[in-house]
Amino acid sequence: MEEPQIRVATAADVPAIEEIVNQAYRHYVARIGKPPGPMLEDYAARVSEGAAWVLEDRAATVAIIVLKPEPDYLLLDNIAVSPARQGLGLGRRLLAFAEDEALRRGYREIRLHTH
Repeated sequence: MEEPQIRVATAADVPAIEEIVNQAYRHYVARIGKPPGPMLEDYAARVSEGAAWVLEDRAATVAIIVLKPEPDYLLLDNIAVSPARQGLGLGRRLLAFAEDEALRRGYREIRLHTH
């Protein structure tokens, strides 16, 4: 069985990225009364900046991560796993990727924002 692969996202991935984000975050709309920030993000722009990656499993995009370089740290801007695939370690795999990517770029720190 082939391992899921993480790759840089392309423009063709934007609809799948938006769908995964919407599925992963939509339950927060009722809780906070509005769509959370990740649902409003311009993923075409993040892809064109080279800040978005997708995790593919059996040729299906099932998770995403957005990493933005800042002067002193790498910002983990978003991580989302398709609800149908949650609980399988895919998010953990993306977090390990973020750590590796931060080290590869010479960062000693990753930050993220939470509500």
